[in-house]
Amino acid sequence: MARSREETRALEAALSPRKREIRVLTRLAMPILVTNVFWMLVSLVDILMLGRWSSDAVAAALLAGVWVHLTQMLGMGLVMGIDPLVTQGYGARDREMLGRALQRGIIVALIAAVPIVGLRFLTAEFLEATRAFAGWVRGLGQEFAPSVASGLDEAIGSSKLDAPAERYALAQTFATPFFMVYIACRQQLQGRGILRPALIVAAVANLVNLVANWVLIYELEWGITGAGVATGFTRIFMCLTLIWVIHQKRLLRGAWVPWDRESFRLKEILHILRIGIPVGLHFAFEIGAFGATTLLAGLLGVTATVAHGVAINLASMTFMIPLGIGLAATTRIGNLIGERRHGDAQTSAGVALWMGGLSMAAMGVVLYLGREYLPSKYVPDDLDAIRLAALILPIAAAFQVFDGVQVVGSGILRGMGKTVPAAVFNFIAWWIIALPTACYFVLLRDGGLREVWWSLCLGLGVVAVMAAAWVKWRGPASLADR
Repeated sequence: MARSREETRALEAALSPRKREIRVLTRLAMPILVTNVFWMLVSLVDILMLGRWSSDAVAAALLAGVWVHLTQMLGMGLVMGIDPLVTQGYGARDREMLGRALQRGIIVALIAAVPIVGLRFLTAEFLEATRAFAGWVRGLGQEFAPSVASGLDEAIGSSKLDAPAERYALAQTFATPFFMVYIACRQQLQGRGILRPALIVAAVANLVNLVANWVLIYELEWGITGAGVATGFTRIFMCLTLIWVIHQKRLLRGAWVPWDRESFRLKEILHILRIGIPVGLHFAFEIGAFGATTLLAGLLGVTATVAHGVAINLASMTFMIPLGIGLAATTRIGNLIGERRHGDAQTSAGVALWMGGLSMAAMGVVLYLGREYLPSKYVPDDLDAIRLAALILPIAAAFQVFDGVQVVGSGILRGMGKTVPAAVFNFIAWWIIALPTACYFVLLRDGGLREVWWSLCLGLGVVAVMAAAWVKWRGPASLADR
């Protein structure tokens, strides 16, 4: 039997402040972590099942996936502008604030879908621009770094994958409005600590995606187009199913008001966008930076590309842990601020940062000890790629703590409604410090993949230090008198 809010608070009060926050954050983070893993599996299943269709289809889907993910995260960032409104409204027990946040979040979701759809139609142009940039880099390499230039012809590639990549991107675009609305509903529930519905929907959605892929890719022989349609259909399923669960279980009880003219109040919608746009830019800066390092790895040859891809995939898997803690911190910090418990919110912020850092320190040990074993499970027959991956995984292990602190710090700032600093931190760290450093070593000093990864480590370290310092000196406690 579920405990009431008052009973839960009474049990938490019996614990020390830090133990209480560890318990609460862990309870919030675990289902969020699992939900995010299920969410990632949808795209992974597409790639695995396309592997049985053709290698060109896999390559095209991976290329399109970069653009699809980037545009999708931009839209998600806009919708996540409701996070501090929901979390703080729940803490303040403000029924109208909760209801209006969801209503306006849905409006923002539908608005955000429009540019996302438009950008998806530019998939081929994005790939062409990437090749043009690679060609420019090739020219630099011939002058400054001959060993880089010698391996660029294959990296620049041809346009033969543009058409299938565009088909894959566009085939799932019809579901964009539904997916954005799903994000709005999920964030409203998550901000109130209601996590199980999104987890169950994401788990079932993977089964739906698996069946849809099988039918459309193999049975109907639609190939890469079928994979895109299956993903789009799965997104619609997630949206409609979550809405149905919300209605059936009355999950908006105490957190909803009827739609009226106030729901469409422009000033409040713009307020959400002011919070959400920096979140979208934050995602874009980080995703774009990692995409740029992948291009740099491609310029170093096939072996470097494979080793880089393996290391990025392993780092992405470990990243799910602090990401869950960071999203839990968004909810917890916002709830406590809404309750006017700013001191407790500051304590929770400190605990969350330690949890993010320590959990990733443990993951760093795993990556270091498994630096030869883990890559062999990805490419068992490519000994050169395994050796190179084994050389860069210790660097990935070194930046795990930074990665954990920076993502949790960003979550704390989002719970406070302070999204601009996180965007600024990421822009400075990635586009002013890390990427120029990587380009300098690879393009001008004839460097290799290790230099690329040390540059990533530098960028994450800068973000982590800035985020942690902001939380310490201008964290939730600083809002007490406002």
